[in-house]
Amino acid sequence: MSYLSLLFPILFVAALALLLKHFLGSLAWAGLLAVITWPLHEKLLNRGWSRTASAALILMALVVSFVAPSVFLFNTLSSELSTVERLVGQLNQTGVPVPEWFARLPMVAKPAVKWWEENLAVPGGLNTLIQTTAGDLVPHLSSALSTLGPSILANALYLFLALLTLFILYVEGPAVIRYVDRAGERIAPQHYAVLRRLFPLSVRGTALGLCSVAILEGIVLGIAYAIAGAPAPALLGVITGYLALIPGGAPLSFTAVSLLLLGQGNAGAALGLFSWGAFELFLVDKFVRPKLIGQRVDLPFLAVLFGLLGGVSTLGVLGLFVGPFMMAVLFWWLRSGNKNSAVDPTAPVENDKWAA
Repeated sequence: MSYLSLLFPILFVAALALLLKHFLGSLAWAGLLAVITWPLHEKLLNRGWSRTASAALILMALVVSFVAPSVFLFNTLSSELSTVERLVGQLNQTGVPVPEWFARLPMVAKPAVKWWEENLAVPGGLNTLIQTTAGDLVPHLSSALSTLGPSILANALYLFLALLTLFILYVEGPAVIRYVDRAGERIAPQHYAVLRRLFPLSVRGTALGLCSVAILEGIVLGIAYAIAGAPAPALLGVITGYLALIPGGAPLSFTAVSLLLLGQGNAGAALGLFSWGAFELFLVDKFVRPKLIGQRVDLPFLAVLFGLLGGVSTLGVLGLFVGPFMMAVLFWWLRSGNKNSAVDPTAPVENDKWAA
């Protein structure tokens, strides 16, 4: 009979998830941002701010933190594009000679060198190649642009709903927490107290690891770009920092800059930059990021690593937060000894040391 009593809640949750499937991402991001920034919200409330004023200030800070760097990037890119346009015009007039390193590559056949000499090394060849390539891409670009408008509108709606939900969570925080606590105590009465503490710890640890590592990689690789002689190293460093928030973004960035240096004939600088980027990425992804994320819930290195990799490969960016949390729940269960025993809600979960 107990199993039948669980059937209706399970079916209801499944139907509700199906009903809100297009908006689950907005709700999830609003919840994650609320958990990450909740300590700041509480500090503002303790200083006498109203819930509405605190919510408006934090929302404004979140929007500015993303919009302001984007405006800077667009302004910088607009000036850089004019430089690129002048460079392309010069190369089109003089032709692009075959680099010596390209002809010496073991994997490059003579027909490739001959094609370069016939199409790129002659004056006007670069312009002809660009026009031909653009003409071939027009049908594909047209089909992509036809779906771009609705996609932008849909994403703008999801962003607006996420911000609106976040604002409501700030303003109605006590009521929302009370409802969540009631649901959690009904679903998992023995374990909810610990899960309630593990979730914010793991989420804030993941946010700290992602943001701090993104800033670190942007600064370190930006300096490396300047040493290697890459154009606009500050701009490339900012772009790398943004891309480092996304799994695989940092290696894509320094690999592209290395190929740019290689195309300019700076093979030594390209090899050095790529080697340093790979070494720095290995240190950051294998040691720094797992340490920053795992120290809050006392997770071993491999648990954090596989939580991040498994989460992002299954759920995308949201999985970066879900994976470490699930690993934290797993290791709490392993440390508790008896899975059927009641949980002490006052136990210091975050200080529960586990001998590796």
